Amino acid sequence: MKTTVTLLLLVFNLIISQGQEIKKISTGGYHYQLGDDFLNISDLDRVLESNKEAHRLLYDARQYRGISQILGFAGGALIGYQLGNLIAGKNFDNVQGFLGAGLIVIAIPINIKQTRKIDTAVDIYNSGLTDSAYIPTQLSFFSTGNSIGLSIRF
Repeated sequence: MKTTVTLLLLVFNLIISQGQEIKKISTGGYHYQLGDDFLNISDLDRVLESNKEAHRLLYDARQYRGISQILGFAGGALIGYQLGNLIAGKNFDNVQGFLGAGLIVIAIPINIKQTRKIDTAVDIYNSGLTDSAYIPTQLSFFSTGNSIGLSIRF
């Protein structure tokens, strides 16, 4: 009896988890949520593996992310070094300062493109979900005077 109930719970859990939609939110630093879990880029990669087109777009977005981070870091380092020199009383090197600013300006559109590719990948994944895969269920525990029970409602 216990194994039957356990197997039924596992099957219903699989059915419920396969049909969940990824929600886009913009608070707290996270942008994507699956159920109650917030997804970072690695978790999103794992979820989108089932949809080849969405997974390919996410892969492209991760490449843009790396390029953007490298350019942004290099630009910030150049500007920070020159500001440190300025605070220390040395002369501000315009070439390095403007080069750093230019790298940051280049990194911003690349970062925007990366975000759009991830949003597109999530939209493709969500549009690929079938409504028949999602069965609204409610799992609840209850107790009466004589017993304890588990209720699954469809």
